[in-house]
Amino acid sequence: MDLHITREELIRGLGRVQGIIERRTTNPMLSHVLLSARGSSLRMTATDLHHTLIADYPARVEKEGDLSLDAGTLFQVARTLTAATVQLRVGKGNRLQVRSGASEFNIVGTGGEDFPNIPVRDDRSTLGVTGGTLRRAIEETLFSISLDENRYGLNGAHLEEVTGPDGQPRLRIVTTDGSRLSYSEVVYKGQLGMGRKVLLPRKALAEVKKLIDHDDADWQITFGERSAAFTSGGLSLMVRLVEGEFPDYRQVLPAVHKRRVTVDRESFGGALKRALIMASDRNHSVRFAFEESQLVLSAQNLEAGDVREVVPADLEGAPLFTGFNVKYFQDILTATRGDKLQIELGEALDPCIVRLPERDDCLFVVMPMRLD
Repeated sequence: MDLHITREELIRGLGRVQGIIERRTTNPMLSHVLLSARGSSLRMTATDLHHTLIADYPARVEKEGDLSLDAGTLFQVARTLTAATVQLRVGKGNRLQVRSGASEFNIVGTGGEDFPNIPVRDDRSTLGVTGGTLRRAIEETLFSISLDENRYGLNGAHLEEVTGPDGQPRLRIVTTDGSRLSYSEVVYKGQLGMGRKVLLPRKALAEVKKLIDHDDADWQITFGERSAAFTSGGLSLMVRLVEGEFPDYRQVLPAVHKRRVTVDRESFGGALKRALIMASDRNHSVRFAFEESQLVLSAQNLEAGDVREVVPADLEGAPLFTGFNVKYFQDILTATRGDKLQIELGEALDPCIVRLPERDDCLFVVMPMRLD
């Protein structure tokens, strides 16, 4: 293998594989990237056996070939180079010669035949979405996936087809950790045929979010019996789906609400940040007093002190006093955009629904806390 590639493309490709490789593993090949020089491109492949990323980058190939080597080491080397072009050449003993300007490295590698087998795609249905809407939907749901590895049904994102008010089919992504729930929808073209109920892994969503470079880029999502693939241009992320039964989330969505509160995002966000300082370290609990024209947040910490914040608010319905984990609201604000937030409430211990007034394609549920 002998090729020339721009430093920018080399760093871009190696940066992408860092989220896929396994750094702490008994199988050193899972920390490797497979370099394959063919035609006019350099293909980079990385896998952790559950997620496989394959991406092509333009290169001037003098000699075709393959080499597997530690992805972290090559990434560190690439970032220190200063010249615009980098030469990658395989020398004796499967050592990769990296030459750029006055710099030269020789990195120990191994033959491409030692790299783990790449899974065969099992595409049975395909749908198309735009990059910007897909990334937005991931941002609005990723944070509420459960981190508890023992809760198999909550360790991924549930996907389903719904119909929007305009009659167009939408892909709905739903996540929950048991204390909160999020869903966000994306208009798509094609057919959603996932077969049996499966979950998309948290890591897959996080990696797709990082891979989306342009809002207007076209992305294809394909599904097999137990796999999915996200493809755009010259890159593809293949994913093994999670086995698990996602709960019937509609049971926690209140059919009606007794109270609706509208708050300004900036004022509410600032008050949450300040209230968190005095909130309990264990569950971040804050008292919410919904009053006629204001929302009063208060928290008391026996060791640190107390805080009281007043946020202007429009309340429809009777006043209510309850409590919430303040970080759940902060996560919603971080993941969304807009000037206002609507909070729909029942009684003190009923699930709370959070909406963006100008949108009908996302929704958030936060469970209240007992304040004893």
